[in-house]
Amino acid sequence: MTKISALAILAAIGAVLTPHASAQDKAQIPGEPPSVLFVQTAGSSTYKDGVLTMRNVAPMTVFFTDRPRRVTGHLRNGGFLKGWSEGQNSFKNDPPNATLSVFGGGERPTQAVVVLTNPRVDGNAIAYEARVLEGDLPAQGGESTLFIDGAGSPCSPEDNSAYGYPCWAQDAFSQGHGR
Repeated sequence: MTKISALAILAAIGAVLTPHASAQDKAQIPGEPPSVLFVQTAGSSTYKDGVLTMRNVAPMTVFFTDRPRRVTGHLRNGGFLKGWSEGQNSFKNDPPNATLSVFGGGERPTQAVVVLTNPRVDGNAIAYEARVLEGDLPAQGGESTLFIDGAGSPCSPEDNSAYGYPCWAQDAFSQGHGR
C-alpha cells in the first residue's frame, strides 16, 4: 500500500470518527495541540522493586482527547512506546503520571497514582519503572487498567488536527510504527 493510499484511508477514518466542529467549537479550539490521554489494559499486573509490569496486555493503546476536539483512536503498543522518547514534549523528558486500577480479591478495584519512566516490552508484557505518588500498588493483581496522563504533540498545532489524529499518531501509521 502506498503512503498516499494509507493517508487517504486515514482521512476517511478520521472523517467518520471525528465529529464536525460547529462554528462555536472551532472558536474554542486553542492554537496549541490537545492534551492526549492514553489507556492500556492487561489481564494482570505485578509490582516489585519499583517495577510495574502489565501482563497479557492488550496489543493496542487507546488514546482520546476531551472536547471540543474529541479525538479518539488507538495504535499498537510498539508505536506508543516508540513515541515515548521522541519530540520536545516526550514522556522521557517529562514523565507522565498515571492511575493504575486493579481488580484483586475485593469487591472494588484498588487504585494508585504513579509516575512512569523507562518503558520496555517483553512479549505480551509492558514494564515501567513506577514511583508511587498516592495509594498502594498490590504486589499482584488481576485485571488492570493503566490511565496515563497525556501530553501535547511534539509537532506544530497546524499539523495536529489533520485526519482527526494527532500528528504523532499519523507519523506512527505512515512510517509503519503503528503496526
